Amino acid sequence: MKYSMNNQKGNNQKQYKGQYNKGQKLFKSPKIAHNKSKNLSKTALLFDNHKDDLGSEYSLNDILEIGYPVVETTIDVIASGKPSDILQEVHILLIELINTGLDSKGALAQFLGVSENDFILDELYTLLENGIIAISEDDKYRVTTKGDIFIEEKKFIPVTTQEDFKFYVDGLTKDIYFEMPSETTNTPNRLAPSVKVDFDFIQEQWLKINKSYTRANAGDKEIVDLANYKRSITARRDLFVKYYVLIYYPKDKSGKKIQLKVYNSESKLLKSHTESLSALYSSNKYLFDFTAELEGVEEYKKLFIDTAVQITDEKLSGKYQDISTFEHKELIKEALFTAGTAVYIESPWIRKATMDYLPAMEFFLKKKDTKLFIAYGIDSSIKNAPHKETFEKIQELKSKYSTRVFVFHLPTHFKNKFPNRDGSHRKILIKDFEYYIKGSYNWLSYSGNENENYAVEEGTQFFDNVELFWKKVFNDYQLDISLLDFAK
Repeated sequence: MKYSMNNQKGNNQKQYKGQYNKGQKLFKSPKIAHNKSKNLSKTALLFDNHKDDLGSEYSLNDILEIGYPVVETTIDVIASGKPSDILQEVHILLIELINTGLDSKGALAQFLGVSENDFILDELYTLLENGIIAISEDDKYRVTTKGDIFIEEKKFIPVTTQEDFKFYVDGLTKDIYFEMPSETTNTPNRLAPSVKVDFDFIQEQWLKINKSYTRANAGDKEIVDLANYKRSITARRDLFVKYYVLIYYPKDKSGKKIQLKVYNSESKLLKSHTESLSALYSSNKYLFDFTAELEGVEEYKKLFIDTAVQITDEKLSGKYQDISTFEHKELIKEALFTAGTAVYIESPWIRKATMDYLPAMEFFLKKKDTKLFIAYGIDSSIKNAPHKETFEKIQELKSKYSTRVFVFHLPTHFKNKFPNRDGSHRKILIKDFEYYIKGSYNWLSYSGNENENYAVEEGTQFFDNVELFWKKVFNDYQLDISLLDFAK
């Protein structure tokens, strides 16, 4: 058979010769890697249906069943969504009763026939917290303007829950699915995943993961944050999806390229996988050579790369200590009050909580030649825009200290530098060359109070290689490295 895979170096597959009798039409039969009887009908069907797809200039020579890598991943998240219908009815009932004059907890309890400690009346705190009701000077409940709009527009108060979210990562393209793409396989013809799913991956792909979660919940819920910074990934395993690769060879020696088409077990053409595998195959002609020797080489390469990454991370990390939730608040103030050179703050959101740090920012900037860097923005949507009054105060600082305050809206910055990035979910604080902190604490939006219910946020404070980390952050985002003139 002309132009078959077994003509290439390193391939150990045997050529399959089609048998025919006189009078029958002669055609080239597909060669099936690791042929098993259970696959005959599928490959025969694919051959019959697609042998002429590329016209008379190509022949369908090979049909391979492969194991396509998918990484099943489970993360622990804090999610926000629509409350149950019962809880929503309780909120509406309480608002309506307050409007009728039952404006104290005792009066409401008596009318409803429950104790003042009943769970129904606990929802008064939720209404207060969300500005739906308020307490007047004589300690009476009253419905606010926001509460009137709440009733009129039939709005709801989102409920926050902690839960596991399982999703699937394409092991070659990084695409994310909330459902398993197709049937799995135990074939030995497995492509090795090139995507490493770890905490950094979760941060980089945060928006795609969140969108996948929202689709999985019919648009009713979204992820607010990771529930646990250090143990955000609770489970992970490699799976292999059954796909069929059809390999078309040019019939002449005109220089045409070998063409691929990829189908799933339901015989559906997978356009994106066809494109990605074609690109990989064009740069690696042994992509579908599943010999033991080649697997050994790839395993060695993977081990070498993982070890190199680990060594690099260890060199950068050095000495460190864990940071609890409310230690973060003290540390950002400490950094701004005591730093003498530069402070970098990165947070997905800028909320009213930032007001607490504005006096410290002003104090820091009054010191000669200091620099303050603020990077923010998980995306460009209106709902994630900065708190208006707070951001205006930051802009005032930027105008007052125009050569020393730098505010980076990362979604805008990424449009030119990284077209596939929407924004950042990283949370970072760097003080001079003294330390840097990474973790799950939202530096410019967290408003939790340790005397009330609050979300646990963890972090790690690193003391070594801080100058290298400054440069790493600026290089990762392609920010103007000349701004780090203090790091020379």
